[in-house]
Amino acid sequence: MSEKLVFRSTSGGDYYGAPYGEYMEKRQLFLRSYQFSRKQSFAEKVSRSVTRVKRVVLTRLRSAPKLKRVVWSRLRSAFYYRRRRFFRLLHLHEPCYCF
Repeated sequence: MSEKLVFRSTSGGDYYGAPYGEYMEKRQLFLRSYQFSRKQSFAEKVSRSVTRVKRVVLTRLRSAPKLKRVVWSRLRSAFYYRRRRFFRLLHLHEPCYCF
């Protein structure tokens, strides 16, 4: 017996039309266990694409307020630091009691 072959016993024909028991290569068994190896129906294709589109739209909608918040906080902080820097320039020769 080759070590690459695996015995599969099934109770009747399985999804791929295999008989009751057959020897199958491990690679083939591995590939058949994944979704990409089988044909998808039209309904499955549509539902997957709709799900993908929903996910993209939701992530973009969620990130929009975050982006707005970041922009406004940057503008606020830039304005605040600019005012502060300008204030310090105006009052250069006054003593600082901040310590």
